[in-house]
Amino acid sequence: MRQGALAAMAMAAAALWSSAASAQSYVVWGIGAERCAAWVDAKRSSDKVQRAAYETWAHGFLTGAGFERGGAIMTKASMDRDGVLKWLDDYCEANPRMSIERAVVALLGRLGGEK
Repeated sequence: MRQGALAAMAMAAAALWSSAASAQSYVVWGIGAERCAAWVDAKRSSDKVQRAAYETWAHGFLTGAGFERGGAIMTKASMDRDGVLKWLDDYCEANPRMSIERAVVALLGRLGGEK
């Protein structure tokens, strides 16, 4: 009975977190608040520092999400650093008005990281 109650509580907490996350109940700081068009511009730019800033923000967000979720999002086996960047490049090309944060959240969903 106790395990069943714990499982029910965990499922309820996950559902609560999922609905809060989908409503974006957090503040997006830094580059993540910019549109994907800025990501694409940085990709095309010769300014390596600018591109690195966008990439670092995305990797940091993924790292934080992985930490928060106990590492259950992705491993190096599921998608490596270059795979992450390629996926975000393609997503942002197709969705220039979307925020970078939403692009990374979409990637998390693809990797099974949605709660």
